Amino acid sequence: MEMRFGHTVALLWEDDSRAVGRSGLTVADYVAAATEVLDAGGAAGFSMRIVAERLGVRTMAAYSFGNKEDLLALVVDRTYRETHSARSEFDTAHWRAGLTDVAYANRELQLAHPWLPELASPRSLMGPCELRKRDIELRPLEATALSDVDKDRVLTQLLMHVSETTRIDNALSRERTTSGLGDEQWMQVVMSIAESVADPTKFPVAARIGIAAQAARGGMQAGQEAFEFGLARLLDGFAALIDEAEAHPPPEA
Repeated sequence: MEMRFGHTVALLWEDDSRAVGRSGLTVADYVAAATEVLDAGGAAGFSMRIVAERLGVRTMAAYSFGNKEDLLALVVDRTYRETHSARSEFDTAHWRAGLTDVAYANRELQLAHPWLPELASPRSLMGPCELRKRDIELRPLEATALSDVDKDRVLTQLLMHVSETTRIDNALSRERTTSGLGDEQWMQVVMSIAESVADPTKFPVAARIGIAAQAARGGMQAGQEAFEFGLARLLDGFAALIDEAEAHPPPEA
């Protein structure tokens, strides 16, 4: 198992432009085709056979440089490049503006590639694009009084919030497609059934708050709203943490 991970990590740092196998196709060609397959069908519909078919080669040719897990690791790492392809920095003069940019950039990436959080390893494989992405995302915090450990914690918490709220948005999008119902229609169907079987007096708090929340949203589900509300609260919390660090700096060695 250790050797398997070692091969994957080494592969992440190799040149994508190198040709593999007899077809003349490059690693970058396989990564691009695999990304298209994932964008079209998600992780559940992914296979090396489909990637090979998209490239017009035999299935075994897709194993020229590694296995399915290797290719997926490459795809995840190279997809991270999209968050910094159009910029080399987030706002570093104002940490709050910088982290806001980081959050929106990651949300945009995960809306474009809904499979990304599912396939990303919970233990970083430390590929070049992932490390580059994290390097520029940490820079808005460099001028703060936070310790390096707390800088890492802040960014990690921010990205966890983005992943969860974006997962909800992607799930809502799939559900709207499969059900054929918009949020308001879906709520009308569900509420009509719930009202006939559930006694609201048994759930008075949930009923009151649920009605108020749905009325405020106009029947829309709360993907974007949850992201923005939670982001603002997180940033407020980070501000308190930074203020505390400034007020109580560690003793000099």
